[in-house]
Amino acid sequence: MRLPSSLQWYKKPEYRDIKEYSSAIVSGRRSLSPDGRGKVSIPRSLTLDRVLANKTCSPLSLYDFYMYLKYIEYSPENLEFYIWFKNYEKNYSHGATGRSDGGLYLTDSATTLAEEKSFKDDDSSMDIKEPNYDPEIADETVEKIAQLISPEARCVRGKACKHSIKARAIDHEDDEEEQDTHASARVTKGLSLHQAMRPTTEGGIIPEADRNHRAELSAVVHTFLLPGARSELNIPPAMREQVVQALRTSSDPAVLRPVADHVYGLLRNCSHRNFIRLGVSNGTFETVCMATSAGIVLTLAGLLCALLLAFAPHEHAHSRADVLAAWPLWWVGISLILSGLRGSCFFLLLFSRRQPLPWERYDDSPAILSEHARKSRFMRFVSRMMIFDRKWKVQDQHLRNLQRKIVTQSLIGGAIFASLGVLIFVFLPVWAEPL
Repeated sequence: MRLPSSLQWYKKPEYRDIKEYSSAIVSGRRSLSPDGRGKVSIPRSLTLDRVLANKTCSPLSLYDFYMYLKYIEYSPENLEFYIWFKNYEKNYSHGATGRSDGGLYLTDSATTLAEEKSFKDDDSSMDIKEPNYDPEIADETVEKIAQLISPEARCVRGKACKHSIKARAIDHEDDEEEQDTHASARVTKGLSLHQAMRPTTEGGIIPEADRNHRAELSAVVHTFLLPGARSELNIPPAMREQVVQALRTSSDPAVLRPVADHVYGLLRNCSHRNFIRLGVSNGTFETVCMATSAGIVLTLAGLLCALLLAFAPHEHAHSRADVLAAWPLWWVGISLILSGLRGSCFFLLLFSRRQPLPWERYDDSPAILSEHARKSRFMRFVSRMMIFDRKWKVQDQHLRNLQRKIVTQSLIGGAIFASLGVLIFVFLPVWAEPL
């Protein structure tokens, strides 16, 4: 029998390194499915599908997920490709059902054969330009992907998620810098540009849908699929070659489905769980450490109080009721520890407040960098403490519910531990009155 979600103990997801995980999958050392070592208690309201559908708000919105991948995990290409694929799949379906002329046209077979011979003769050249690859269209495709993930994209529920203005500005500047610094996609041995995106089919017949989407597909292949691309996906070589070869004759999204499924698996089994692990944590590492340390001190103080009452100045000097003085110390101390172990600050959780998350702190403006450089290491540590740092309201209602659940569970856990501790000392034969 499954317990209601309100009674299920929230367990912080374990961290999983994206590079090690994806490399193990590509090399065949493990499968893409979850390994089953412990259940990940991510609430249904915060699942990956809801994040991808933009049904969550700050600090767990789609844009926040992208910022996390970009600045913390350094794997934004997975989300960019998957968002583009879902949008392309939807647009392709609408275009395919809206055609009225049969969707086919003929090409000159003599020209096709001549081009084929030219492509074969020049297949080994690394400097040949793909006739269907247009850098401007590639930039437009990347820009379209950015718009689909941008903070201005409205939530499905009908209201926009609010984000840090600084994060938006820095993200925009970083995108422009990437476009200026990254070179065009390179081609390695075994995958020719002409073989990759040549818009021909057997018999010289090209579906109209292929013709309409060919330029966009060419941009995506050069951006995500070809080895050396500026946002190359970490996928198995056999899958890469099979998909690229299949795209020579078809623009059907089904061709890209294996890549999309692989990317989705990486997002679900690795990136999303790490994102939730950090997103639920409403305090910085420094704040959580201090709160947990305070809990440890209070717990030890409760133990010391109970021992002093039991044995100082001598046995049988105090009554059993006096040991109740240790109960509030144990209760608060263990509550702080239980919250800290799940990456949260107990006091911030009580007021549904949070500090800026790691990906929300990126600001490359000269004034901020200069101010940061002037601070000593100790002052930088102190400035990230709860009493000095900025505190924001948690916007996502489901996350607020989860944080209240963490508070409640921590308080109940602390009360149980404190009660057990008191009971242990109550039954010791060291008090003034016998049992």
